[in-house]
Amino acid sequence: MDRGADSTGPRRDTVVQQELPRSARPYSGIALQLYDLFVLRFTSPYAWGCHRKTISALYAEHCTTVHAEVGVGSGYFLSQLGKTWDKLALVDPNDATLAYAGARLGQGRLTGEQPRIAGYVADILVSDDLPPSRYKSVAANYLIHCLPGPMPAKEPAVANLARLTGAEGTLFGATVIGTAQHNRLGRILMWACNRTGAFGNTTDTEEMLRDLLERHFSVVTVWRENAVALFVASSPRHSKDS
Repeated sequence: MDRGADSTGPRRDTVVQQELPRSARPYSGIALQLYDLFVLRFTSPYAWGCHRKTISALYAEHCTTVHAEVGVGSGYFLSQLGKTWDKLALVDPNDATLAYAGARLGQGRLTGEQPRIAGYVADILVSDDLPPSRYKSVAANYLIHCLPGPMPAKEPAVANLARLTGAEGTLFGATVIGTAQHNRLGRILMWACNRTGAFGNTTDTEEMLRDLLERHFSVVTVWRENAVALFVASSPRHSKDS
């Protein structure tokens, strides 16, 4: 996988594990191999009440062939689409996650004179290492609840997501709402994940999410499936300022 196909590449090609955000540290080796089973097939439906088919439908409707995936997980949802990509940027602070998802997707699925997937070792809260391009679609799936601090502290991430979204593009994704009425399993996982720093969503609400998105996008839709808020946002406000 080419690191930074749109430019000279990210500012660092590798990441020392202790420098990673706390939420990104668990994802390496066996944890990535078990991601689909534990996160998508177990935790999402049984703790958060959101089946992976719901999120797959978001990707099927909104993901284009010029796409940026921010917080790539295992690459599961992209791998299910069967698309031939014109431009695909994978953005994550964890180089192991980028390598895993990139290998799963495969460079041969991309078009162009130099078929490649562009991988960016970058924290969405920090703009320096993000792709310089804008994309027709941007996904932030199960990302926002992993960011540290209360919802207002996550605004730089949403601002950066808006900057990645083209004037005619769409941002979409899902996040676990901390203040939802969680079931017993959900309460246990909420406590454990927030205690370890894997999550930072104790006070997150659906209304806070909507307000934050509306600061950076003109058209925003947010809806709930149990403890998960799903969202679609378009017409980024930067397109009106430029």
